[in-house]
Amino acid sequence: MWEIIVILSMIQGITEFLPISSSAHLILFPKFFNDFTTNRGFDVALHFGTLLAVLIYLKKDILKIFLETVSPDRNNYRGFIDFKNVIISTVPIIIIGFLVHLFEINIIRNLEIIGWSTLVFGILLGLADKNLRVRKLIDNLNLKDALLLGLAQTLAIIPGTSRSGIVITAGLLSGFSRYDASKYSLLLSIPVIIAATTLETISLYNESGVFVTKQMLLGILISFITSYLTINFFMKWISGASLKIFVIYRIILGITILLYAYF
Repeated sequence: MWEIIVILSMIQGITEFLPISSSAHLILFPKFFNDFTTNRGFDVALHFGTLLAVLIYLKKDILKIFLETVSPDRNNYRGFIDFKNVIISTVPIIIIGFLVHLFEINIIRNLEIIGWSTLVFGILLGLADKNLRVRKLIDNLNLKDALLLGLAQTLAIIPGTSRSGIVITAGLLSGFSRYDASKYSLLLSIPVIIAATTLETISLYNESGVFVTKQMLLGILISFITSYLTINFFMKWISGASLKIFVIYRIILGITILLYAYF
């Protein structure tokens, strides 16, 4: 039991911010390992751990955005523009997520869907990365760009898509560098994870009350450590390398899943 908790926590921490889909890996694990399932409280704990990691990694950027947003001269600061951009980018997925939760829409999570989305969006990421033409800087990102990236992010509701992957893909296609697209993806993860964990926590509290277990605390700790290390690695990697290795991984994983599902 404890071994599985450690493995799942590491999977969440490693895959959450890489363009390879954390949800796909977490869904696949129980399908291939004796149908082991986790409770919703544990899932919330894992996401909370990843949230802490990205908050600490982006602490300087977050502080800058906060101070410049509350400043009386906010309209003269880039931080306030960044704040508005993040809000615009987040609204679409918040609306979609709320509707899914409100109407209890069942998101198909079978192997075929995961396999195809892993493969197709992996190929799309590869095409965007291969034909990269940097025309914009993240400091020039406007509300139109923010809305387009936000709309792209809604596709992450499909298991296997990868929220970070689709945002990075859209960023590359929009003319941003790999580093800038990846950093904006990290920034967008903050309100998304906060919204998702808050909604799920409220739901859990209404159903049975919130309580913290040793398993949840361990999950938070491990997912936090692995997430922070992964973010550091990925942002350094993306500063001087392409996304080819992740594209190849997604293609191999997608084909493997489809072969298993159909044959």
